Amino acid sequence: MRKSVPRTIVADLRTLGRAAPLRAAYELSKRSGFHQVLFRGAPPQHHRATVVPLTTSVPTGPEARQRCLDDARRVRQEGLRVFGQRAATGVTADWSTDPLTGRSWPAHEPWWRIDIRSEARLSDVKYSWEAGRHRDLVVLARAARLDPDGPWCDELTGLLRSWHEQCPPEQGVHWHSSLELALRAISWSQVLALVGERLPVEVVTATERLLLASARHLMIELPYTVSSMRNNHMLGDALGLILLARMFPTARHATRWARTGERMFAAQWRRHLAPDGRMIEDSLSYHRFVLEMLIVRVLLGNAPAQLRRDLHSASLHLARLGVFDGDLPQYGDWDEGRVLASSGDPLDVAGSVALGLVLSGEQVPAQWYAEYDELAWYAPTAPEVTAPTTSTRAADRPGTSAAADHGGRSAVGRPGAVVSGGIGYVSRGPWQVWFKVAGGPSHGHADLTSVWVKHDGRWLIADPGTGTYNGPLDVRNGLRTSAAHPVRRPDGQDQLVPHRAFRWLHTASGHLGAPLVLADRTILFGWHDAYARGPRPVRVGRAVVVADAYVAIVEFADEPAAGRRWSLTVPLHPDVTVEGNTLVSGGTKVDLFGLPGHTLVRGRSTPFAGWHSHTYGSWEPATWITVEDRADTTVWGLGAVPGTPQAHALDGLGFAVTWQPTSASLAVTDLLSGEVQHREVPT
Repeated sequence: MRKSVPRTIVADLRTLGRAAPLRAAYELSKRSGFHQVLFRGAPPQHHRATVVPLTTSVPTGPEARQRCLDDARRVRQEGLRVFGQRAATGVTADWSTDPLTGRSWPAHEPWWRIDIRSEARLSDVKYSWEAGRHRDLVVLARAARLDPDGPWCDELTGLLRSWHEQCPPEQGVHWHSSLELALRAISWSQVLALVGERLPVEVVTATERLLLASARHLMIELPYTVSSMRNNHMLGDALGLILLARMFPTARHATRWARTGERMFAAQWRRHLAPDGRMIEDSLSYHRFVLEMLIVRVLLGNAPAQLRRDLHSASLHLARLGVFDGDLPQYGDWDEGRVLASSGDPLDVAGSVALGLVLSGEQVPAQWYAEYDELAWYAPTAPEVTAPTTSTRAADRPGTSAAADHGGRSAVGRPGAVVSGGIGYVSRGPWQVWFKVAGGPSHGHADLTSVWVKHDGRWLIADPGTGTYNGPLDVRNGLRTSAAHPVRRPDGQDQLVPHRAFRWLHTASGHLGAPLVLADRTILFGWHDAYARGPRPVRVGRAVVVADAYVAIVEFADEPAAGRRWSLTVPLHPDVTVEGNTLVSGGTKVDLFGLPGHTLVRGRSTPFAGWHSHTYGSWEPATWITVEDRADTTVWGLGAVPGTPQAHALDGLGFAVTWQPTSASLAVTDLLSGEVQHREVPT
């Protein structure tokens, strides 16, 4: 215990870096009572809001209109949408009600005195915050616009009135996070733009007062944001200031809000995105979240040209990885976080990507405007005649077909491969395979060189998801560490080693080469240095071979395996069962090879293993295949392989890796002809 406390402090200080003194001063202000002084000042002078339209049109097509009205009915009858379920919070219960437990957070306590982090807290605050983001209020405003004679405006008025009464400035859990205030401001701006003229004057005035108080809060909380939230939170807080400055241009400090917001947004966006479209947050959900922040900044107007280019690359990154072919692996943390309002499937990322492509100058199929709310409500009016997106045509984006195939989604099964942002995607025959080699510093999981597999559109090897952030730590770590991912682990080591709920004790870098596309097979190769630490450092690599009949993984290490035990977990989708050496999903049966002596784990609590989380806050039993061996190089996979795979050979091909201090090179030899092809992958 004596050693763990200093180690924890060192890890925290390393994470904060030069911002540690500022964070320390902020925490002292909260504990000393100085926050009471900071937030006790006179309320901001009232100003009337200027309409800032984030949407340019109301959809004319029946699909989007019906989705909205159906969703609005569910809001009235079942409650607000919170992580795959409907919650009474705000609709038939107070806004302070925790959707998870049904109990109430302190409603009339200053927010900084409410414990949301320790084990003594009421609950996981994300549930209450999700309801308080008010995207469902935007749905009601849309319904009122589409159906003026319906009950939607009265319902919306009641929800806003109850919020104004129950959530006064700086009181209660809904004022605890600046990001929540910014996201709520984005929702309210849309409500005022859609039906502001139909709302009672006192409701509009109260909304405006809370928006002005939100701007004041965002400015006072800047020390915390800039010291500790150099991620999506800084982008969101900055976006809130930019929006509020546009909504209240006559406010005394509006110019300062705008200037501060633009500087923060520009600084964070530039360090947040890489040229290839990946982000520092190694998470599919957070990629969409930030993508939508970039979209809102573009919709606000006068966005820098570079921002539009980065929006394009961030959208294209997911398009290349097959987002229009269906759902992708749930890389990293997943919590359904959104900025935009949609009545569609909250797990579908494609609509945000489609909107990002449109706003960055792409053409997309007209039917997408009917399929995706993000286009129907936020994009310019759907064109009558469109062509496939220039960036997602098969000729330009290997691995998928033209975007217009199959009602707007690209066809699966056409041979091809693409590498984008440290992830490889292969579509060949009945297979879709993702090979994730690189990672990022935030919201990622310990999953370097993980391989995820679909067969005929059904998941076989499936990312187990997130489970929780703030719930039981055994669940949190049980789903984000290497033991929950199909990665090779020497002596049971974790790639990163968890520290607290969001941090890691170590960092690692992964490197992925260009695809090697042969006439009958596609090969990807990558390696990482996550285990290049400690008394027995080792680098590991993988070749992923995809043929029409099988998917094979060839394992490599740069050190002999003498005395070392290798572990491997292969997490399966909950619908998959194992019968001997066969995976069964529905009517599909696929052979499993190369994992002799494997054991099965399903729904085990201690230690936590054998689970799958479809969305935040829930998990269900799923079969995990576990293996331990002492082999230096092994071959394993799914499907029917001709002959018997050997340690360095598979289906007429031989594989060998040459390791250098800063690179690894894969040699693939045709054992019949002797022809050799190479893929060198440097750091």
